[in-house]
Amino acid sequence: MHRCVPSQRRSGYEGVREIEKRLTNTVGWSATSGQVDNRVYEEANTTFIQDEEMLNKLMNTNPNSFRKLLQTFLEANGRGYWETTDDNIEKLRQLYSEVEDKIEGIDR
Repeated sequence: MHRCVPSQRRSGYEGVREIEKRLTNTVGWSATSGQVDNRVYEEANTTFIQDEEMLNKLMNTNPNSFRKLLQTFLEANGRGYWETTDDNIEKLRQLYSEVEDKIEGIDR
């Protein structure tokens, strides 16, 4: 999943949407096959969420797709496809709240 990063990083708005679509497809593959290793989700999380520069770029370039990306990470965890720390889940929830505010034009 993270192999696509350089080209999508350069392509801006559509690149964020493509990253989100790939994660959504990964969750779909988890649901139908059960063959997606936890490492795939962890690597995506490390690349797109834990890297503050990347996180800010994704959030600012396409907040709607970034919100969907966060939803998909949370869904993967909720369905048991991805095991991660409670702290990480809390960070994802906080980021979701922040991006919601950004989309709605709320400054906190």
